[in-house]
Order: sequence, then structure tokens, then C-alpha cells
Amino acid sequence: MEPIYWNCIIAHSITAFSYFGIPIIIGVFFAKTKATIPSKFWLAFLLSGGFVLFCGFHHFLAIFEPYMAVSLLHLGVLDVMAFISLSALLYLMPTAYQIVEAIAKSQEDTRKLQRSQQMQQLFLDQGPFGAYIKDEQSRVLYYNQEIQSIFSVDSQEWLGKTDSEFLPDPEEGQRVMENDRVVLKTLRPLKLIEEVKVPGNNQPCYWLSFKFPFSDYATGAYRIGGISIDITESIEAQRSLTDLNRQLEEKTLELEAKKQELIYLSDMTDMLYSCDSKDEVYQVVALTCSKLFPNMSGCVCIISNSKNYVQINSIWGSEKISKEIFSLSDCWALRRGKLNLLSPRNTGLICSHLIEPVSGAHLCVPLFGQGEVVGILHIYAPEEISPEVQQTSEIIARTLGIALNNLSIKQRLTHENLRDGMTQLFNQSYMQSITEQRLAEAERSGQPLSIIFLDIDNFKSYNSRYGHVTANIVLQGLAKLLLKSIRSFDIACRWGGEEFVIVMPNMTLETLRKRVEQLRLDIEQMQLKDGDRLLEGITASFGIAVSEPGITVKDFLNRANQAMLEAKRTGKNRVREYINTYN
Repeated sequence: MEPIYWNCIIAHSITAFSYFGIPIIIGVFFAKTKATIPSKFWLAFLLSGGFVLFCGFHHFLAIFEPYMAVSLLHLGVLDVMAFISLSALLYLMPTAYQIVEAIAKSQEDTRKLQRSQQMQQLFLDQGPFGAYIKDEQSRVLYYNQEIQSIFSVDSQEWLGKTDSEFLPDPEEGQRVMENDRVVLKTLRPLKLIEEVKVPGNNQPCYWLSFKFPFSDYATGAYRIGGISIDITESIEAQRSLTDLNRQLEEKTLELEAKKQELIYLSDMTDMLYSCDSKDEVYQVVALTCSKLFPNMSGCVCIISNSKNYVQINSIWGSEKISKEIFSLSDCWALRRGKLNLLSPRNTGLICSHLIEPVSGAHLCVPLFGQGEVVGILHIYAPEEISPEVQQTSEIIARTLGIALNNLSIKQRLTHENLRDGMTQLFNQSYMQSITEQRLAEAERSGQPLSIIFLDIDNFKSYNSRYGHVTANIVLQGLAKLLLKSIRSFDIACRWGGEEFVIVMPNMTLETLRKRVEQLRLDIEQMQLKDGDRLLEGITASFGIAVSEPGITVKDFLNRANQAMLEAKRTGKNRVREYINTYN
């Protein structure tokens, strides 16, 4: 019986130890894993645990079965164990399905979690972007297949290394790590564009990177997660678009400048067409050049009428660049009749009319008028003169030459329209228009206006005796005498044939009488020659009249003409004054 007894004792001891050890191990497991029990299963868990513990007490007490006291305690434990076992069974019966369902759901959740983790891993590994995880020292813990492919590395080569250790450019790696430190310091996501050099590519790549901090629940340490998308093509496209926009803006500015240049040139042409003198022409060109070349200086130099020297007629800008008067040989543009450029990049001929020391760029453009060189357009720039400025300068020079030609033609035509071709005195048409103006001025100022009408006596017989050519010499001589005898602001006109008219403003009747009488004597004493032949003298009859308020040009001339006819009728070679009785 002794072996059986000890066998029973050892079996009960091992069983009791096992029953006590099971809940202890489960408790340690829950403590270590920090696992939790759903609240609705707490009671079942406690009842099951109590059942196991009392089973342990049952086997523990069975060791001491030979003693009666213990046996009574054992009986009590059996009763409590029976109660707890029955309670646990009754409680677990209705919740058994829920427990099985919870276990099944837990297994399904585990499978889903594993599948989700697999999908996440596939997403990170096979996505068209670079994904990586770093620790707090910016050491790489993970990087996906895209990064492996881009940098031609395997899945383990970069692990535990920092960016400055594996990127081709260490300084670039330091910049990347600095961004990592910003993320860890602020604990906020960071979005930025990183410039990264890839082995085998001389041009840098550009990544749009999203870096964010997160906590590793297993260790409690912070990690840096990052996703980088290659946007090199977008950056290059943006740069190309920026370059195109810049080129477009430059072209737009060039077009605006050309438009403004055309406006200035058009205005210059309009103003030149309206100029009545050469001085006005030069002023217009200087004004236009100051607008077209605001940072330059220049001048218009014209050859004198004697062809002996060249003189500045107008200037613009702040720099004095040329002598005011110089000889024709001092300018190479005048010598050759061609444009002459001197600049730092174009070491051309140096004109002697430039003021020393010569610096910057100088452009001399010849001006052509009536088929010959009449002067130069001189432009100075502190640095260079562009081809565009040269082209514009040539346009201005050509336009200026045309304007000078047109002005000469205009002045010649004006002279021919206003003057009598033989005597060069004003003609009848001009005399009538100017007399109308003078009458208006006299009435406005309250000053008298006088008019003289004279006719050469017996000129038809004189013409018959000497002929028309000699008679014309007499008319020209009389015209010269009239111009010599009158004041600078008096107006002498040839009325027609042998008749002349003189308009004299601001002269009293008494003074007028004396002046006309002296003019009559001068004509009477005038010596006329046809070559060496002395011609017979001439006389003239005069009629004078003084203006009255409201009188017309026609009436005014008629009064003087009537007075002249009266001088003819009463003996010729005399002066008669218009009086109202003549009406």
C-alpha cells in the first residue's frame, strides 16, 4: 500500500501545482502583453478562474486525505467547487456561442489585419513614389522598391545609415537631415521640394516630399515617415513655361518699345512737315532724339553756306561731345558720305571734332540734302550703341534730309507765289492779303495805315522806244530804289505792268507827304543804264491815302488809285492826296 499511497500523493501534488500555475501564467501573460478582457466576459473569466483554483485546492487537500480534519476541509472545498463549477456552467451555457463568435471574429480581424498589412506593404513597396522610415537620428529603418530602383541599391544596403552617408553629395544629405530635425522638433508634418542628385545623372532630380512624425508604440520612440514623388518633369516644364513667359514679356516690351519708337518717329515726321524754318527742323529732331535715346547725348551739325566749316545747330542730352565749329575734314562721315561708328567693340576711325578725352561710343550719320552731304547727326552713348539704335539713327537722318529738301522747296515755292518774278517785289495777291491784315491791326491799335499808288509816266512810249528787254531793266531798277527807300516793315508790291503799291503802317499824313515827295525826286534823278548805254530818265505819278475805321481793302486801294489818276490828269510827275471830294 505504501507505493500506491505515495503515487497518489505525488499525482495530487503535480495536479494541484498545475491548477495553481495555470491562472498565474495567464495573469503574467495579460500583464506582459497588456491584453484586456471584454467587460461582458469578466464574470465568465472569474468563474473559470475560481473553478481552476478550487480544483487546485481539491488536489492539494487530497494530499492530506489520511487526516480527518483535512478531509472535512476537503469536503468543504468540494462543495464550493461544485457550486462554482455549476455556476460557471450555467453562465457559460448561454454565452458559449458569443465566446465562439468572438474567437471567430478575432481570428477574422487577425486575418484582415494581416491582409491590410500585406496591402500596405505592397502599396509602399510597389507604389510609384519613394517611401521611407527613419529613426530620431535620421538613420534609415525602411525604404521601398522605388528608392532601391532609383538609386540602384538592394533592400539592406542603406539600413542604419544616414542620408549624408549614402547620397552622392554629403552637403545635400545634410540638408535632408536638417529637414528631418525640423519635423522632430516641431512634431508637425512638413511639405517641401528637395533637390537630389541620382547616380548616373548629371542633372539634379526634384522630389515633392511629405515628412511626418509618428510614435513607435512598441518602443515609444519617434519615427520619421516620408513619401517623395519625382516632380522633375513638372519642374522642368514649369521652368520652360517660365522661360517662355519671360521671352514673351521681353518680346512684348520690345514690341511696346518699337511701337513707342514708331509713335515718336511719326510725330517727328508730322512736326517736320509743319516746320517753316531750318531752326524749327533742328529743334524737332533734337526733341525726338531725346525721347528715343533718353540715356544718350547728341547734336545736329550743319555745313555752312560757304562750305568752309561745320556748326552745331541743336543738341540734346547732358554730355558735350563735339566741338561747336569744326572743318569738314574733321569728320569721317562727312569725308566718306557714310556712317562712322566708334565704340569699345568697334575700334573705328576717330573723328577730330570729338572733345578729348574720347570715351564711350560715337556714331556720326551723314545728312543728305538735294543730293549732297549737308551735315551729320552725331550720337554719343556711355557704353555701346546697339544695331537697333544705329538703324533708328539712319531713319532719323534720312527723314531730316528729306525735311530739309522739302523745306527748301517749300520756301522756294512760297517765294515764287508771293513775289513778282521780274522785280522780286511782292505780287498783287500777297499785297491784298497783307493789306487786309494791316488794316485790322491799324483799327485795333488806333494807328493810321498809309498806302502809296505810283505809276511810271509815259512808259508805253518808253517801251516802244527801247524795247521790252530794256524796259524790264527800268522796272528792276525802280524796284531796287523802292526797297532802298522804304522801312524794313513797309511792304512794296508790283501791282502790274508799270504800276507799284507801297503799304506803310504807323505814319502820319504829314510825314507821308514828305517821304513820297522825296521818293518822287529820287525816281526823277535816278540814272538808268543798259550795259554802258545811258538811258533816258523816268518820272512817276503818285497817289496817297490814309485809312479810316471800317474801310475795306478794295476801297482803300481805289482811293489811292484815284489820287494817282488825279496826279496823271493834272500834269504827271507829282503827288496827289485822296480827299473826299473825289467821290
